[in-house]
Amino acid sequence: MARGSILIVGGGISGLTLGIALRRTGIEVEIVETKQDLRQQAGVGLSLQGNCIAALARIGVANACLEKGMPNSYINLRRPDGALLASQPIIPMGGPEFPGTAGILRNDLHAILLAAASEAGVKMRMGLSFKSFDSDQSGVEVEFTDGSRNRYDLMVGADGVHSRTRTTLFPQIRPEPCGQAVWRAGVPRPVDIVTTELHVGGPLGVVGICPVSREAAYLYIVEAASAEIRYNDEELATVLIDKLEPYTSGLVRACVQHLARSDAISYRHLEWLLVPPPWYRDRVLIIGDAAHCNPPVLAQGAAMGIEDAIVLAELLAQAESVDAALEQFMVRRFPRASLVVRNSVQLCEWEVKHLVGPQEIGRLMMETQKALSAPF
Repeated sequence: MARGSILIVGGGISGLTLGIALRRTGIEVEIVETKQDLRQQAGVGLSLQGNCIAALARIGVANACLEKGMPNSYINLRRPDGALLASQPIIPMGGPEFPGTAGILRNDLHAILLAAASEAGVKMRMGLSFKSFDSDQSGVEVEFTDGSRNRYDLMVGADGVHSRTRTTLFPQIRPEPCGQAVWRAGVPRPVDIVTTELHVGGPLGVVGICPVSREAAYLYIVEAASAEIRYNDEELATVLIDKLEPYTSGLVRACVQHLARSDAISYRHLEWLLVPPPWYRDRVLIIGDAAHCNPPVLAQGAAMGIEDAIVLAELLAQAESVDAALEQFMVRRFPRASLVVRNSVQLCEWEVKHLVGPQEIGRLMMETQKALSAPF
């Protein structure tokens, strides 16, 4: 469909990746995004696993991400006192030419994707979303919040876990609480931290530290939490420091000393979602977190959205019709995305409730990495 046109709702990681990938195949694409500026992103950083890095290579941005980030090939499992339990190798899921993992600042990743989208000629309309759409088997007519209208061959909702596109298509499907919450805090990178350090077996489930650049890292906690627990922004640092009191690990303490001055601390409840197939109705499709999301324990949330985008763009360029591309997309994406959701929820439950030891956690992580090493 080289002369077709596609609307993407959402300028996040999945949406930008899809826009770049589509333009590289010659397909006309337009992104609408409710934010006025995508350069400043919520959150601190994220981990790109090998399969994600390989996917980014297919749109030409992997090297830029590795130059900005902190690549490595293993993670450390530690006790709350810092004693090393195991160095867990990370299978190079993207192939031997890519590292097993790389931490990166969210703002750096978005800057790289925005630059690539601009270079590829992706049309972007900011401060805008759809008001309504009318889809049939030949296309979709979209009315926008500024009163304009246009018709497209396909509309793709890449608008996150609380997607308006999904709510319109599948109003009965909503994210489910995991019974856990995650704390994230940006800190200067301690010189001794060169890869992700996971502290397990303590009162908080898991306490991790992930380096995301030569200068920065983020500390995170996954803990059991009811949906009623809320904190005001001004008390986040104090509460987080108190929660980390039992963790005497030198690595954790090196991060704690910066928390009182950190301007990047967040607390949110974790949710999971897996929309049953198909993820589309007529010519409207959802991808990424809009269709599947999970706790961050496998560091595969962004990866699954990026893979969705790459596969969709390739199929739309190759398939005989949009309908054929969508059918093939579900065959390729649902088994892989559902594996990640299922195993992430399982790991989160184990870690927070202390149901198993670090060996069992490592086993399931390794099994998942082996499965994700298969071509997507």
